[in-house]
Amino acid sequence: MDFTNAAGHSYHVTFDDFRIADEWSQYSIQGLGDEGGNADSFIEWCPLNMSFSNSTCERRCTEPNTCINSASMESGRCICTDGYMIQGEDCLPQSQCGCFVQEKGSVLNDGESFVNSDCTSRVNCSDNRLIHEDDYRCSDDATCQERDDLRRCICNHRFEGDGITCIRKEPRKDCYEIYITDGVHNDGVYTIYPTGWEDSGFQVYCEMSTDGGGWTVIQRRSSGSVNFFRGWNEYRDGFESPSGDHWLGNDKIHDLSVQKTYQLKVDMTDSAGSQYYALYSTFSIGDEDDQYSLSLVSFSGNTGYNSMNWNNGDPFSTHDRDNDATDGFNCAEKLRACLMYPSRYYYP
Repeated sequence: MDFTNAAGHSYHVTFDDFRIADEWSQYSIQGLGDEGGNADSFIEWCPLNMSFSNSTCERRCTEPNTCINSASMESGRCICTDGYMIQGEDCLPQSQCGCFVQEKGSVLNDGESFVNSDCTSRVNCSDNRLIHEDDYRCSDDATCQERDDLRRCICNHRFEGDGITCIRKEPRKDCYEIYITDGVHNDGVYTIYPTGWEDSGFQVYCEMSTDGGGWTVIQRRSSGSVNFFRGWNEYRDGFESPSGDHWLGNDKIHDLSVQKTYQLKVDMTDSAGSQYYALYSTFSIGDEDDQYSLSLVSFSGNTGYNSMNWNNGDPFSTHDRDNDATDGFNCAEKLRACLMYPSRYYYP
């Protein structure tokens, strides 16, 4: 096909497999093949499912039974073919229009749902028909969020449910509950909510792969990178991050140790790389008024000597708070290492 436009520019279109039907089929085009030529820059082709027409009647998904006002129609343009309806610049199959959602700007597939922008209503597509759930509302313990391109009500932290109904999860009091109840078996930092800490909680390192898992680490001291020669307040509150060398804090250790019956395990490695452990069947410490006094029962392990037995019942000491009952000097000040807990502690 050769064309010349009003400006005198010539262009052409070629098809390499042109065929038409006979008169019985009204000479319809049966084949065109691959298109060639130089007309693309001059001709605007109608998109798929559209044809060039002077029709003044075109229908939308939102108004399938109403023709668009002819006064707003341009004569001679691309319009949707039979069986399709206009939406924006697209032509949608009429069979899909029953599940068209105006806010979404498209149709829903069968079984798909859509939640509006403030999560106050939801529609579902079933058998090409929209079913409205006007009573869809987020729980007071949920927020309207969009995740993975899907908007919905999602229960807030420490709540579980479908977002419409959210039930407060029982707070995990230690690593052992995370291990047993939640089935988490990976070592790492987790937030626990011991008695008295239900609202804020605090972070601890959980050993989930050691001796059956579920151990809450209260101290790690694996190198000299962290200074442990600290004062009373720092040992009371804790210092450094649970992900590395740290002291959890005596207040936290007290609140942890008195809410259940706990074991205490001390892991030690000497300069030659040999590993040892000490295990106590029962462990707790007092509060600050009691100077965090140590309570231990029943020693076992391969250290060969129960060194902490000498401290059983003793209060905690630091270089600025001498509670060691040693006459003449402060043990923590003199030895710079005379702390109640000498290595790495867990309790499940």
